[in-house]
Amino acid sequence: MKHKLFVRIIIDIVLVFLVIQGWWFVALPIGLIGGWFFPFYAEILLAGIAYDSLFGMVPGMGFSGYLGTIVSIVVLLIVSGSKSLVRR
Repeated sequence: MKHKLFVRIIIDIVLVFLVIQGWWFVALPIGLIGGWFFPFYAEILLAGIAYDSLFGMVPGMGFSGYLGTIVSIVVLLIVSGSKSLVRR
């Protein structure tokens, strides 16, 4: 149990570092891996919101200012749905 918690914390730290650096397309696959292996992995959603807060949500950007949040929601839904289908 402690090993899984340690791995989850390491993945979260890597996600935070990648989002702060602006490497969303590197953070997204790592979030996919975390979402697949851990239940209730909402950190990818928080990473998308943090990315948009740092680099998006600028007046005049329109739809693309919220792209990180939208992509993280879609990824979270796809991973959680596919986990329930595959594990049956």
